[in-house]
Amino acid sequence: MRFIEHIIEPTKLLLAWQSSDETHRTRYIVAELNRMENDISLTYLVNTQEFHKAQAKGFESYPAFQDINKIHYNVLDAFMRRLPPRTRGDFSLYMESLRLQPKAQLSDFALLGYSGAKLPSDGFSIIHPFYNVDDACELLLEVAGFRHIKNNHDEIKINDTASFVKEFNDTIQEDAIRIITDKKYIGYVNRGLLPTFFDWMNSGRIIGAWIDKINGTPGKPTVYLYVKIAPINKFR
Repeated sequence: MRFIEHIIEPTKLLLAWQSSDETHRTRYIVAELNRMENDISLTYLVNTQEFHKAQAKGFESYPAFQDINKIHYNVLDAFMRRLPPRTRGDFSLYMESLRLQPKAQLSDFALLGYSGAKLPSDGFSIIHPFYNVDDACELLLEVAGFRHIKNNHDEIKINDTASFVKEFNDTIQEDAIRIITDKKYIGYVNRGLLPTFFDWMNSGRIIGAWIDKINGTPGKPTVYLYVKIAPINKFR
């Protein structure tokens, strides 16, 4: 099992939302969680096209913070309820499922980012954007859209190597990054990570990517890649 060796403590996380309508499964970035000293705040991105597109698909707000026109403070506890408590007896297994060492030292804010904080009851998730990371790092990356691609999923195997290809996605009319393994198109890099991945690709910092785990059901499979990034000083 590969583990994340370099923990990147974020100062910003992204809140993403997906419609429950199977015909509109685009993940929209609707808010930012920002860390300032000992406080975590939530700011809705109300002036972005992406926020307006989410509203058109039915987004209103995160239920605990319904006023989209104000900055909400002290929000960490509300989002941590999406994760199992650290005091739970099997928390070490949960950490391993995220490819984090059970005794890894990381803040609750970072844990939100590394976990994704998904629940089956809503369409929200949290994205660690890895902004401006100069050091070596690793991440567990969900392959966006995998379940909707008409490939033979049985041919996808753990430890298969993966690569990344830039393209223009005609469906959403945006630049995208396609994920390929064994010449098969298996999905995309999620939209919240695109700026970072474009930078990593342009600078040649992606050392490797491998299929790490396949979860879910045969009807709704989920695939994750383990991705390894070189430090920027390696190229200076």
